[in-house]
Amino acid sequence: MDAATRNLIDQEYAHLKTLYFNSAYFGPSPIRAKETITKAMNRELDPSFYAYDDWMSISEKLRVKFAELIQVSPDMITHSTSSSDVINIIANGFIFENGDRVAAINKDYPSNILPWMLAQRHNKFTFDMIDLGSEVVPTPDWLERNLKPQTRIFNMSYVTFDTGKKMDLVSIGKFLKSKDILFVVDATQALGGMEITAEELSYIDVLTVSSYKWMLGPYGHAFAYFSQRAQDSIYHLNANWILSPNSKQVYNLLDYTTETLPGARQYDRGQAANLLCSGCLEGSLSFLQEIGLSNIRKYNAEIRDYFLANYPKKKYNLVTPLDHMGNIVCMKSVSGDSIALEKEFKERNIDVSVRQGNIRLSFHVFNTKSQVEELIKGMDI
Repeated sequence: MDAATRNLIDQEYAHLKTLYFNSAYFGPSPIRAKETITKAMNRELDPSFYAYDDWMSISEKLRVKFAELIQVSPDMITHSTSSSDVINIIANGFIFENGDRVAAINKDYPSNILPWMLAQRHNKFTFDMIDLGSEVVPTPDWLERNLKPQTRIFNMSYVTFDTGKKMDLVSIGKFLKSKDILFVVDATQALGGMEITAEELSYIDVLTVSSYKWMLGPYGHAFAYFSQRAQDSIYHLNANWILSPNSKQVYNLLDYTTETLPGARQYDRGQAANLLCSGCLEGSLSFLQEIGLSNIRKYNAEIRDYFLANYPKKKYNLVTPLDHMGNIVCMKSVSGDSIALEKEFKERNIDVSVRQGNIRLSFHVFNTKSQVEELIKGMDI
């Protein structure tokens, strides 16, 4: 990373006073978000003569920015509130036939499990939670052995929240496409800390990402990508005036129609132009665009690998497989209690998480080599 980019990042995160290795929990926004939120707040305090077109165009501008990040058409992007809500759209909008099945990995994050558990009560499909067994990650062979012939959808996390394991989207996606199975990927623990490549995305039907983690945005918002195949297979079930093409003109609101704006806009949350949420998103998206997701991935891998080469190996067992590393590194103390260690780290001004008994470390672009060295010192207790 060149000096000018490093200096920019340091300026954007000068306000962060902790040794923050916890973006998998909550990603801190860059300081520029304070300016964009302040502008939005000023509009909230005094909306006098705030043009309708200007207000309603906010969500479209953000849709375009996100589409540019993953290099797709804005027509394929929707605003939602969370990854759970995106999965609910699929679970309740896909037209199932008797005998159809949906599959996910047992122990995946609840966002990829609970919507299917609930929806199968009133839909025609059966939901299968499949144990990995002796497999480290799902593979085409594992899928071949475990997916029932009637499986229509397979849903999984790109990076697991509790172990940090990164999945091979291409090999899995190729297999699912060969079986005509819709591939739904939750990239909440990945996108922003790394990119989704064009090849990876070519095998994904729905990609969802909550904005408040690695995307460095606000809580209560998510983006999702819907391929054309997904849009052709999934109905939108929520009528909302803002999704109507007539909402573009405030004078046409009573020209009722159930038609929607084009593409994945049909799935948009009703309040996508939320001023304060959008203000924060504007700051985080512009920062990610300026640095570049590819540059962020490379940098994050460098400081992660520096940590892996130097942490006290006699005191910690590595949980995340080296062959399946993303930005998250999970470890277990050989002798200490993880909750007690989390408390000890807090006293040393080091912010980490504990998930399922694992100490979870998240390496993002605002972290530095010197911070990693302090983290290593703090672990050697």
